[in-house]
Amino acid sequence: MIYKKQIDISTLNAPLEFNIYGRQPILEALRYGDSVKKIWLASDLSGKPVRQIQNLAENKKIPLFTISKNDIQKYVGSVVHQGIAAQISFNPFVTEADLETFLQSKNNPLIVILDQVQDPHNLGAIIRTCEITGVDLIVLTAKGSAPINATVAKTSAGALFGVKLHQTENLLAVIDLFKRTGIQTFAATTHAEFNIYDADFKRAIALIIGSEGIGVRKNLLSYCDLKVTIPQIGKINSLNASVSASVILYEALRQRFYSNIRNKTAGNE
Repeated sequence: MIYKKQIDISTLNAPLEFNIYGRQPILEALRYGDSVKKIWLASDLSGKPVRQIQNLAENKKIPLFTISKNDIQKYVGSVVHQGIAAQISFNPFVTEADLETFLQSKNNPLIVILDQVQDPHNLGAIIRTCEITGVDLIVLTAKGSAPINATVAKTSAGALFGVKLHQTENLLAVIDLFKRTGIQTFAATTHAEFNIYDADFKRAIALIIGSEGIGVRKNLLSYCDLKVTIPQIGKINSLNASVSASVILYEALRQRFYSNIRNKTAGNE
């Protein structure tokens, strides 16, 4: 499902409050900090993840209410909630005023810019990969982006609670700030002069991933230091936004942390 509702710019980078569902997102929300305010648990629920949630909730003194599965539906709607829901309140955002200081605090930052990614499932999957691969900041456009909601939290498997975000109504200004602070901008596109294996991801990089429909917008491409593409030998000539982000970010991870490690499968020398 594609969300076309635009974000009210007056709420940019403001704290978030909504209900989430699913065992893994709630478990990760509990592990990452103090975002969980209350939990609703189905009366017949059991298992190791449930015990972990109960123990963490008890240690953090978070109210836990035992109710029926049907009553949980009232808090999260008609979704597969796995018998658990939670009310959260948290702030993952770096404000415009703090952005430059945040960037300067990072050594060789890796940033992902999402140019109007509209599917919350894609957004959640990208956030999950960003957390795993050590991305320092995810930049979202104020207009045309999927809202941060329970679907994003569920699809990210709770990684939403472990990343830093920045929303902007002026993406070009943010890219200009990156340039001034020594961060190069790479755009992922199907037609580019470099494939990802020829590009240098070891430096400070902001990677732009485009929307599901049109990719990276043309006005942004002209601002980029480099355009990169994912090599393909099959007949299908495109990957969706979340898969593309995963492929490129894992190449960045390889270059940054594993490029000097000898191939242990090559045999003893």
